[in-house]
Amino acid sequence: MSSNIKLVLLALTVSLSVHSQEVPYHISNVEVYEFIDELASVKAIEVNNAVRPLSRKYISSLLQQAVVNDSLLNKRQKKELAFYRQEFVKETDEYQGLDFLGKGLKSGKVFPLRNRKKRIDLFNYKDSVFGITVNPIVGGTGYISGNKYYYRRQVGARIFGNVTKHVAFYGELRDYSETMPFSNEQFLNQELGANYKKNNEFSEARGGLIGSFKWASIGLVKDHIAWGTAYNGSNIFSGRTPSVPMIKLNLSPNKWFSFDYIHAWLVSDVLDSAASYTTGTVDREVMRSKFLAANMYTVRPVKGLHFSLGNSVVYADKFNPVYLIPFLFYKSADHTFNSTGAGNNFRGQNSQMFLNVVSRQIKYLELYTSLFIDELRLSTIADKKNSRNHFSWKIGTRFTAPGNVNLSLIVEYTRTNPIAFRHFVSTTTFESNGYGLGHYLGDNAEEVHVTLLYKPISRLAIRIGLNVVRKGESYPYNSGSDGSGLPFIVDEQVRRYDGTLAVSYSVAHDLKVAVKYQYLNEFGPEAYAYLPQVYGRNGPHHLSLSVSIGY
Repeated sequence: MSSNIKLVLLALTVSLSVHSQEVPYHISNVEVYEFIDELASVKAIEVNNAVRPLSRKYISSLLQQAVVNDSLLNKRQKKELAFYRQEFVKETDEYQGLDFLGKGLKSGKVFPLRNRKKRIDLFNYKDSVFGITVNPIVGGTGYISGNKYYYRRQVGARIFGNVTKHVAFYGELRDYSETMPFSNEQFLNQELGANYKKNNEFSEARGGLIGSFKWASIGLVKDHIAWGTAYNGSNIFSGRTPSVPMIKLNLSPNKWFSFDYIHAWLVSDVLDSAASYTTGTVDREVMRSKFLAANMYTVRPVKGLHFSLGNSVVYADKFNPVYLIPFLFYKSADHTFNSTGAGNNFRGQNSQMFLNVVSRQIKYLELYTSLFIDELRLSTIADKKNSRNHFSWKIGTRFTAPGNVNLSLIVEYTRTNPIAFRHFVSTTTFESNGYGLGHYLGDNAEEVHVTLLYKPISRLAIRIGLNVVRKGESYPYNSGSDGSGLPFIVDEQVRRYDGTLAVSYSVAHDLKVAVKYQYLNEFGPEAYAYLPQVYGRNGPHHLSLSVSIGY
C-alpha cells in the first residue's frame, strides 16, 4: 500500500472518531450566501465567511441567530429567513421522520414530521442515528444573441446525510451539454472549469466524507473552494477550476479564532514521459503529480472585525508529508528541502501568502479587502525598475439600506500586477487542469465592479450590474526573466464594458427561474479573444432565460 493511500486512510480514521454533521453548501448557491451577508450587515448575525463553502450546519446556526434577533429584520427579511430555515432545518433536531415528495409518512418506529417545518425533498429520512436526503438536478439555460440561439442543459442528482452524529457524507453528479463551450482555460469569465468530451459535453462529480465534533472537523472531499471576501470573483482562491480532491481541516475552538487548512491533489496536465507507456496499440499518458497545501488563520479582535492571514504552496513530482502539517509557513519549509537556485537548476516550489480583512462594525456597512502576494520584495518596493511586486489586491464595500428599502449597493475594485498567479515552472503553476486558482482575469489586469441589488419581495432579486475591465499584455516570464520592474497595463489589450439587468425568483427550494439581459462590448487588439464564441459575433446584446431544479 502506497504512503499516499495510508495517509488518506489515516485521515478517514480520524474523521470517524469525531462528531456532528458538516456537509458543505456549494459556493454556487449565491442567493443563500448573499442573504447571510445581508443578515450580517444589519447585525442580526456574526459571520466569518472568508473561507467558503460554509457548512450546512454552520449556516443553520447562523439562521437560528437571526431568529433570535429578528427584531432587527424587516418584513421581507423575516419571510426570507423562514424560507431558508426550511432548507436547513435538517441540521437541527426539530424533526425526525420518513418523507417522500413532501408526504410525512409514519413507518414503524419512525417519528412523523411535525408542522411541515422543512422543505419538500424527493426523499428524506432522519432518525436519531441516520439521516439521508436525495434530490434531483435538472435545468437549462437558453441564450439569444443577435439572431442566434444557444443553450446549456444539466441533469444529475444530489445526496447527503449523516451516520450517527459523528460522520457526514455527500455526493453530487451533474452532466452538462452545451451548444458550444462556455468554459475554457483561456477564457476571462467566471464559468466553472470543465474538461469537455465530444459534442461539448462534460460532467462534474463532487462529494466527500466528513467527521466533526463541537469545534473541529476533518474530511476527505472533492469540491470547489473560494477563499477571500468578494462579490465578483475572489483573488485568493476563486473556485473556478474543476473540483479537486483534498483533505480539509477546520478548527473553531471559540468565537474569536478559527483555522482552515487544505491539502489538495491538483491536475498538472504536464506529461511524465518516463512514466508513460504503450499497451497494445494504445498509448497510456501519465501526467506529473501536482499538489497544493494552504492554511488560513482568522482572528476576531473585536466584534464585527475579522482578520485572516494565510499562506500556500504548489509543489510537484513527489508527495511530501511535511505539507500535511497544517500550521507551517510553507515557503520556509520549502527552503529546507529545496535550493533556491534559478534557471535550469531550479528546485524550489511555488509559494504564496494572503491577507483578508472584513469589517462590519458599522451597521448596514461592510468594508473588506484582500491581498494575494505571489512575490513581494520590500527592499525594492518603491523602485519601479527593479521591483517585484507580484500581488493581487481587492477592496470593496457593501451598503445595505436600513428599514424597508430592501436595497443593497456593492462596489469592488480589483488590481492584479504583472506576473501574479504565474510561474515559470510548468508543474508548479498556480492552476489545476489549466484553469487559474486565483482571480479570473489573471495578471496585469484591473476591474471595477458595481451591483445594485433590489429585493422588493421575498425570494425575488433584481440586479443591475456593471463591470469595467482592463487587461494588459502578457509579459514573458521564465528562468531568464524574473519579472522585475514590469509596468502595469502599458499596452492595453482588452477593455470590456459589461452591463447586466437580471431578475431571478426562487419559486421553491431548489427551483429557480431567471431572466438576464447583458450588454457586453470589448475593444482592443485582443477583443473577444478570451470569451465564448457567443460574444463578439452577434453584437453586444444578449438575452438568457434559465429554469433549474437543484441549482
